[in-house]
Amino acid sequence: MLAYVIFMAADASRYGRAEHAFGPGIRPRLDRLRALNSGIRRYYVVNASFGAVVAIVDGFALWALGIPVPAVWAILAFVTNFIPNIGFVLGLVPPAVLAFVVGGVPLLLAVIAVYSVVNVVLQVLVQPKFVSDAVDLSLTLSFVSVVFWTFVIGPLGAILSIPLTLVAREVLLGPERSWLRWLSGNAAVHSPGPTPEVPPAASPEPEPEPEAEPSPAEEDR
Repeated sequence: MLAYVIFMAADASRYGRAEHAFGPGIRPRLDRLRALNSGIRRYYVVNASFGAVVAIVDGFALWALGIPVPAVWAILAFVTNFIPNIGFVLGLVPPAVLAFVVGGVPLLLAVIAVYSVVNVVLQVLVQPKFVSDAVDLSLTLSFVSVVFWTFVIGPLGAILSIPLTLVAREVLLGPERSWLRWLSGNAAVHSPGPTPEVPPAASPEPEPEPEAEPSPAEEDR
């Protein structure tokens, strides 16, 4: 994943020269790429922020309960936080099993209770809404994307499910498919609505003809 981020950052420097190479007509596509990159950055920032909070709280709780190597399980909680909706379950299983081995059922229930309070509230109830607003992706699609990409490319697909879904949306759903983009959660898409009728321009009124000047004979009369 680190190499993936480094390579994408290196390739992103080429975008600034695309308009010079292909002309102004390429600008709409560049705007879509910039919007995609911005959405992916926001996704990682939001997930990393929530993951850090969850990892710190879980680590201290496991340390207080006497679970061995709590720092390892805190790091695991941080990594699994990048898996939407079901990540906390994957991060809970190893420390829960270890708690059962060390302290039996009471310690197992204590670990499950701590993870349920902290991780369910933050990762399941609060974080998905922030992620959905950050990347303009519906909650339903973000959950389905985990199952789909895990089935396609394995466990790594669960971690990269949201960025891969954003890429697929930009590739498959262009601006002309605004209804499908809106259905996927893209709040920035608006229906153009009916084109207002322009009233026909009124024909200009004929200018009045200038009055003829009276002749000298008429003036004498």
